[in-house]
Amino acid sequence: MTSNKSPQGVTFEGEEAGAGFASPTLDLIAAGFLVLLTIIVMVASWSLPVPGDLLTAPGLLPFFTALSLLMMALVLAVTALKRKKTGHALTTDSSHADSASEDIPVTRTLMLAALVGIYILSLQFLAFQRDFLIGESYFSISAFEPVTIVALAAIIHIHWHGKLWITTLVSLCWTLALSVIFQKAFTLPLPGSF
Repeated sequence: MTSNKSPQGVTFEGEEAGAGFASPTLDLIAAGFLVLLTIIVMVASWSLPVPGDLLTAPGLLPFFTALSLLMMALVLAVTALKRKKTGHALTTDSSHADSASEDIPVTRTLMLAALVGIYILSLQFLAFQRDFLIGESYFSISAFEPVTIVALAAIIHIHWHGKLWITTLVSLCWTLALSVIFQKAFTLPLPGSF
């Protein structure tokens, strides 16, 4: 006679079971990098010329985006300091917290930092702008679209090991949606254009 009961102790724990949070030290390193990056972006966006009203300044959106990322980085730093002070890594399995958090997250953090740096440099050095009409609507394509599609697909693929065509499709749709919103709703020039 067979039992219909499932084996005890077998539960679904997700794709990265046992990974838990990164170590507090890694979170502090990431927070420090993000704080430095956001301050650089805020200073650079504040120094952009304002041809018209302050509400249409080209540096307004990058400034507030960097400001919001700065706030998130500070929250990450505060929680990491609290976890470091109490000695909790907040992992699902504390017996291998240090070994799990030192291998994969360090590599992912370094890859993410490198990708962000390459992304920013690519927008600067590959800048171009092509104007065209779709029906009665005027659109521009600049380095923002292709560079963002590639960078976003790579970042998604690093953190979620799904199929490459899915990550590329997601990044394509989001990038084009952002491009249309900023060009038509906000009438702001995108990075990577002249």
